[in-house]
Amino acid sequence: MVFVLAVCGGVLFRFIGLPSLVGQVGAGVLVGISGWLGRGDVELLRSMGDFGVALLLFLVGLEMNWRELKQMGRKSLFFFGGQTLSVIAVLAAVGNVVFGLPFDKAILLSMALSFSSTIVVVKTLSEKKNLASFAGRLSLAVLLLQDVLAILLLVLLPGMGQATDLSAFWLLIVKMIVLFVAVDVVGHYLIGVLFRRVIRHGEDLILFSLAWFFVVIFLSERLGIAVTIGSFLAGLSLSTTWGHFQIVSKVKILRDIFLTLFFVVLGIQVGVKGVNWLAVFWLSVAVVIGKFWLSYVWGVLMGFGGRVAFLIGVNMTQVSEFSLVIAGLGIRSSLWGDEVASSVMVTGLITMTLSTVLIGSAEKLYLFMRDKFKSVFGAGYQREVGHVTLKDHVILLGADRTGMSVVNFLTRRKVPYLVVDFNPDVVRKITNMGGKAVFSDATDPDVVEVANMPEARLIISTIKDKNDSLALLTELKRREIKTPVIVDAESTSEAKELYNAGASYVVLPHFVSGYHVSQLVRRSIKDSHVLAKMKERQGEVIKAYEG
Repeated sequence: MVFVLAVCGGVLFRFIGLPSLVGQVGAGVLVGISGWLGRGDVELLRSMGDFGVALLLFLVGLEMNWRELKQMGRKSLFFFGGQTLSVIAVLAAVGNVVFGLPFDKAILLSMALSFSSTIVVVKTLSEKKNLASFAGRLSLAVLLLQDVLAILLLVLLPGMGQATDLSAFWLLIVKMIVLFVAVDVVGHYLIGVLFRRVIRHGEDLILFSLAWFFVVIFLSERLGIAVTIGSFLAGLSLSTTWGHFQIVSKVKILRDIFLTLFFVVLGIQVGVKGVNWLAVFWLSVAVVIGKFWLSYVWGVLMGFGGRVAFLIGVNMTQVSEFSLVIAGLGIRSSLWGDEVASSVMVTGLITMTLSTVLIGSAEKLYLFMRDKFKSVFGAGYQREVGHVTLKDHVILLGADRTGMSVVNFLTRRKVPYLVVDFNPDVVRKITNMGGKAVFSDATDPDVVEVANMPEARLIISTIKDKNDSLALLTELKRREIKTPVIVDAESTSEAKELYNAGASYVVLPHFVSGYHVSQLVRRSIKDSHVLAKMKERQGEVIKAYEG
C-alpha cells in the first residue's frame, strides 16, 4: 500500500510538471501522519530504501565520465569552486544560527544544502530545449562537479558520527585504499576479460554485474567500511567495460523502486516528528535567494555576463536529491536529529517546486529584472577579442558540434570566417586551429558591431533556442541589416515562425539528416568507396572537435 501510494504521488507530481520525488516524499508525509505503520514496518522500509541508495551510488560509479570534467575548462572549475565555497559559508552560518549546530556539523549540513538538483534542472531545461545553451551546459558542468562532491560526502558520512581515535581513522583509510585497489584491479581487468570473452547475453551481463555489486558490498561490511563506498567502487570498476550502458539502463528500474521507498521514509519522518517551520522558512530563503545571488555574482565576476549569470543563478535555486539522502543518513550517523532532517526535506520540497517555476520563466524574469534594475542586472560581457576588421566574411554563431563541421568546410575552402561563441573552450580551440573567434553572447545586441554583421557575407546560427534566434533576427531587422541568415529549428512550427521573422533559410536536423543519408545511398550505388571517403572526412571533423 505504501509503495502504491508513493508511485501514484510521483506520477501525479510529474504530470503537473514537478519532480516525482516530491510526490514520493509527500506520500511518506501522509503515511507518517496517518500512523498506519509500526516501528518494525518503518525499519523494513528504511532497509529497502538504503538498498536504493546503494544502487544509486553503484550507477553513479558506472556513469562517471572523467573526460567531461577535463573538457569543462578553467572558467567552469573556478566558478564551481568560488560559488560552492561561498554558498557553504553562508549556509553554515544559517545552520549554526537556526539549529544551533556546532561548526563542524553545520559545515556538513551546508555542504549537503549547497548541492542543486540535476534531475530538476535537466528535466526543466530539456523541456524548454535550453539544455544545449551555454548557460545550460555550464549549469550541467557545475552540477556534475557537485555530484562528485556529493558522492565523497555520501561515502564518508556514515563514519563521521562514530569518530574514535586517530589510529582507527588511519586504519579505516588504509582499508579503503586496499578495497579500492582490489576492486579496481579485479573490475577493470579480470571482469573486463570475462565480459569480452565469456558473457555473451544481456541477461547474464546484468545478473553478473549485480553479483559483483553484492560481492563488493559484502567485502565492505567485512572490512568495516560503509556500504556506500563499496557500492560506488563496484560501479566505478565496471565503468570502462563494454556493457556498462546496458547495465545502467536495466538497473535504473531496480534503483528507482528501492529509492522510492527511501524518499517515502524521509516523508514518514516528517509526518511523525513534525516540522520546525521557522527553520524551513530561513533555510528556503537562504537556498533560493542566497544561491541565486552568489551564483549571479560569481558568474559576473567570471565574465559570463548578466544574462547568463542570471540564468545560472536561477538554475541553482533548489536543493538536490542528494541533499535529502544526506539528511537521512545524518540521523543514523548521529550528526543531527530528526528536526534537522525533516526541515531539510521540507525545504527540498519547497525549493524544488519553486525553482521549477522560476527556471521555466527565467528569460522573461531576466528581461523584467534588467529593465527594472538595470544597474544591477545589466552587467556587460568580458570579451577576449574586440571588434573585428573582417569584411565579406561568414559569421558562425556557435561552433560546437554542427558548427565545427562548418568551420572545417570553411577552412578547407579558405573562406574568411568569424566564430562567436560564449564557451571559452570553443574560442580557444578555434584560435589554436588558426581561425578567428570572439568570446561573446550571440544574444547580446552589441554582437552586431562586435562581429561586423552589416558587412558580412553570411550569418549562420547553430543556436537551438528559438527565442534566441528570434531575438537575433529582430535586431537585424530593426537595424535594417540585409545579410542572409541561416538559423536552426527543432520543428516545422518553429521553422515557420523563424521564416516569418526574416530567416533566409532554416535548418531542420531531421530533414537534413534524411537528405544526407539519401545522397549517400545515391552516391554509394555509383561509387563503392564513397562511404570510406565520407568516413575519412568525418574523422577529420571528429579530430578537430576533440582536439
